[in-house]
Amino acid sequence: MTNQRNPFNNNQGSPFNTIIGIVVMVLGLVFLLFLARFIFRILWYISPLLLIGALIVDFKGVVNFGKWIIALYKRDTILGVVSTVLTLFGFPLVAGFLLGKGLFKKRAREIRQEEKRRREGEFVDFEELDSKPLELPELEKRKENRRES
Repeated sequence: MTNQRNPFNNNQGSPFNTIIGIVVMVLGLVFLLFLARFIFRILWYISPLLLIGALIVDFKGVVNFGKWIIALYKRDTILGVVSTVLTLFGFPLVAGFLLGKGLFKKRAREIRQEEKRRREGEFVDFEELDSKPLELPELEKRKENRRES
């Protein structure tokens, strides 16, 4: 029997390969954790602006979210408390979600109105112009200077 290497077996007998792989994986996860903290911190600072934007774009969406939380309290008090605590800790994410939802609903309304106008054939105000032709001055013909070669 010949001694052929299996191309799928990367185990060279060295424990350093496994240790290096674990260290790289841990460093990658730590990097992702710091990146998520950085993004969440930025969102935390701009979240009041996101909430104000959500209120401007779609006031009913924010009110409906509050009604949903209140309905959770009426149905199951523990679930209502948990959802309130998660909403407070995840306030930047909730504010961004409400703004995105409001923008999406606004765009959907605009598309529906455009389709309705296109189907029904909306009339447009117009002003009738005089039917006399526009008089333009005659252009002078330029004499072309040709170079003789």
